Amino acid sequence: MADTSQTRLAYIAESVYGTTPATPTFKKVRYTGESLKHARQNITSNEIRPDRNVADLVQVAGGAEGGVNFELSYGTFDDFLESFMYSAWSSNVLKNGITPKSFSIEKTFETGATDNFFRYTGMIANTFNLDISTQQIVTGSFGFMGKGGSVATTAISGATYTDAPTYDVMNAGTNFASLAVTGVTSPKITALSLQGTNNLRQKPVVGSVESLGVGAGRFVLTGTVTMYFENKEAYDLFLAGTATDLTFTIGGASETNYEFVIPRLKFSDADVATPGNDQDVMITLPFQALYDPTEQCTLKITRVPETP
Repeated sequence: MADTSQTRLAYIAESVYGTTPATPTFKKVRYTGESLKHARQNITSNEIRPDRNVADLVQVAGGAEGGVNFELSYGTFDDFLESFMYSAWSSNVLKNGITPKSFSIEKTFETGATDNFFRYTGMIANTFNLDISTQQIVTGSFGFMGKGGSVATTAISGATYTDAPTYDVMNAGTNFASLAVTGVTSPKITALSLQGTNNLRQKPVVGSVESLGVGAGRFVLTGTVTMYFENKEAYDLFLAGTATDLTFTIGGASETNYEFVIPRLKFSDADVATPGNDQDVMITLPFQALYDPTEQCTLKITRVPETP
């Protein structure tokens, strides 16, 4: 019987969409949970039978989908970020773009003498979530959509597996370097979350249960920031519908960190409430990220690697 704590997750970038490279060198993934699966769409037959029974359940389409949950650490998810951003790192800068990047992802269950290998091909990161809260580890998730895959009891011929980077897991206390919002003086936050999606869709095709590929929709990034209520500056931005920006850095003090820049956003709501006695007054601000013509993107991530 398989145990969750012995399950290995690994991936390799595809040069041809939906095709696992020969003699692959898989990269192991650090993760806290996953929900990857082969998806199948079924339609119940509508044949009329005099005995009132259902004649058949017909498999008409398929694909692959699911999520990978993680605790953020430097360098571990740079490839997945490229896939989500439809772009590539350039001089350690990543901006959302239009170039897809797909992976073959393999999930290996240890079941004794014969292991089971679940493989998912053509996997592109559809969603990305990041959660930063006081007194907590920085966590997040990627949601994937792909072409299909298979299950086997043997490893791919010539396959090897490399370990993931071993940098420490980041937390919201010692690893949160700074946050700035233009128009708000020294905001002091208790929580920050990002939710992004590529609005991917399957492309079914006649002649195959698996999809032809994955189509991309609009890149949409939203989020919420919660901060101590010290003045009305952020509330004024909301009331006036004024665009601002948001920048924060997470990771090491001078290296092995990431700077996230949302160069243009608008607050979609603002909530300043008094829920009861003996509590701090907070302001909660959901926001919508917007395209910025100067940066030519909606989200910009800069990584600072370790000094050699």
